[in-house]
This record gives sequence, C-alpha cells and structure tokens, in this order.
Amino acid sequence: MNLKNLSVAIVTHRSIMPCIPGADLKKFALAHGCSNLLYITHPLLLLKESWGLSSERELYESKKGLKTSKFSHWIMPEILLYIKDIICSVVWTLNTKQIYDIYFGINNLNAFSGLVLKKLGKVRKVVYYTIDLYPERFTNPLVNWIYHQLDKFCVKHCDETWNVSPYLTKYREKQGITGTSYSRQFTVPIGIWFDDMQRIPSSKRKRSKIVYVGHLKDFYGVDLAINSLPLVRKEIPSAYLEIIGGGEEQATLEKLAEKNGISRFIKFYGWKEKKEAENIIADSAIGLAPFNTLIIDEKIKNGDPAKIKDYLALGVPVVMTNASLNASAIADAKCGIVIENYDAQEFADAIVKLLKNDKIWEEYQKNALVFIQKFDWNYLFSKNISRLI
Repeated sequence: MNLKNLSVAIVTHRSIMPCIPGADLKKFALAHGCSNLLYITHPLLLLKESWGLSSERELYESKKGLKTSKFSHWIMPEILLYIKDIICSVVWTLNTKQIYDIYFGINNLNAFSGLVLKKLGKVRKVVYYTIDLYPERFTNPLVNWIYHQLDKFCVKHCDETWNVSPYLTKYREKQGITGTSYSRQFTVPIGIWFDDMQRIPSSKRKRSKIVYVGHLKDFYGVDLAINSLPLVRKEIPSAYLEIIGGGEEQATLEKLAEKNGISRFIKFYGWKEKKEAENIIADSAIGLAPFNTLIIDEKIKNGDPAKIKDYLALGVPVVMTNASLNASAIADAKCGIVIENYDAQEFADAIVKLLKNDKIWEEYQKNALVFIQKFDWNYLFSKNISRLI
C-alpha cells in the first residue's frame, strides 16, 4: 500500500506502556510512504501512573522533517483535563498548514476532536477507533452518561468506526444504537508486528517461567495467578511467576504472595517499555490472562487484550479464563488453554499440563505462531485503510 500522497492525523491516549494502536498506525503510515503525518498523544487518565505524562505533538512534513511540541500536564479535575485535551488537539491541528485526508481518533474524545476539525474544513474523513467501552467508565452518573452519548455521537457522524471487538457493535445495539446511521462499523482487532518480534528458540526457553503482563486491578484476576502458584509448585517445584505492570492492587497482591509463602517465587517488575516487556516475555514458557469472570462485565469483551496477542506472537502459549473474545478461537487452535471456572486448582492444572508435557507445550507453541499471523498490523491496516482512499 502506497500512502505517499495521503496526509494523515492520528490522535490517541498513551500510558507508560503503550497499549493502544495509535503508535502502530503511525508506524504503518510512515513505513508506507506517508510524508505528511500529525501524531498527537494525551495522557491516559484512566491510569494514575499516566498523570505525570504530557500531551505531545509530532509533525512529520515531507520537506521540513520532524517537528515536536509538548504541553505540560496540569493539576486540575479530570473532566477539565479532557476538555483541555480536546482544545489542544484542535489548536495543534489548526496550526499546521496541511488539510488531512484521514483523521484517526482513538476513543471518543479524540474522535470528537476530529469531527470538530472536519466541520472547520481541516479534515476530510474521520475514523473513530474504539479500543474499549466500559459500561461504567466514570463513577459520576452524569459524566458516565456524557461518555456514552459521545460514543453514540461519534459512531453516527464519523465516516467509519473501527471496533477492536465485534461485541462492541452488539453492545451498542443493546443500548439502542441501531439503524443505517450507525452501520459504518468495522472490526479491526488489536494486532502485532509479526516480523519484528524477537523470538527465542524453544530449546532456550525457561520452561519453569510463567509471565503476566497488564494492569493490577481486581478484574484482571492476578490474585488467581498468585493463588494458583503454590498448587503448580507442588507438581513443578521450580515454577515461578514474573509480573509486568502496575496498579492499585499491587500492595494487596504482594501481601497475598506473602500469605501463600511464595514471595520469593514472584517478581514484580512494574511497568516496562514495550520492547523491554517483550524481552521478558520471550523466554517464558506460559503467559497468563486470568481475568476475573466473577466480577467483570462487558468491558473485557468490548476490548481486545493486547497481552494475549503479544504472548502468542512470541510463541508463548497462554492459560486464560473464558473472558475475552478470542478465548474459543485460542482453545480451538490449541495455542492456549481456557478454563471455565474462576478456580485456582483448575487454573493450576492447566499450567501444569503445559509445563509437564514437552510434546504438548511444543505443539501449542508452534500453533501460537500460526494462529497469530492473521493479526499482523500490515494486513489489518492495509485491508481497512483501502476503503478510505
């Protein structure tokens, strides 16, 4: 795909460890010849660790190279920070000389900024890229209502809506978002850069190493992983767990590990840059996705957990609960084991099955690399951007 004559704007939120596809869109556009690209990032305020980040702009111009700008983070109520982000996106875009053929807004606030810019004649087409949609994103009922109304508005008025999960369309239909005005929705899942991943040969893997990547919140189910580890170690005494990520539950989880007498067999890294995280994952035997099916609602099926894709792309079989949209496909492809109940013994049994049997583990490891290739970003972006140009 040649994007040489296309001008592109991408506005996204970011955290310490990038988990949303804005950076991947930028990488794809630049790799395919886009010479006029605007890339704006704002702190992902959903995560406390992102509050120290600044809003940033990267402007790539064919004859002038790269220009960067930064807007420091202010200390103010969250809702005012979102308004600040919208103003920042609009002003930064208006200050360029370019009219953008396609504007990608990752999540509803950024898509709304694109619609404002389209009204002002600065943007030709707006894509609303939905990477998640929480039923209760905000505790304040009024703010939460505005959040969902903004989603509805963007789906109706944007040229296309890209959903990481097909469940997003179904979820919106349950909310009464139906009809031809809302029909321009397409599933564009989270992807991977398959050829860029630095894999480690099976013979050099640490066959007792288990890894988890992600947030440390109650519905992510890291407690299940910790409660399972003593049961795993009864069968495989050398087994240990490494955790990449952070969040409000970290202190509680550390106490749980201490209570179970396994603190020395668990390492908490905190958040790591993506490449560093991939290096930690790469020599692991198993990756975990233990979402707590006892308390989660649509927010998991409305998303597409990136960690699962990263595990599989590095040839690491996954053990997971039956929470995410790909669970059945992963089980059918025999690149992971999906447990039906949120139960430590059941979770431990699945881990032991893979760790104890080299033949089964090698089969799942090979299957993972076959299964994941259909999620390569080059394929996903080429297929979907072609409708817009």
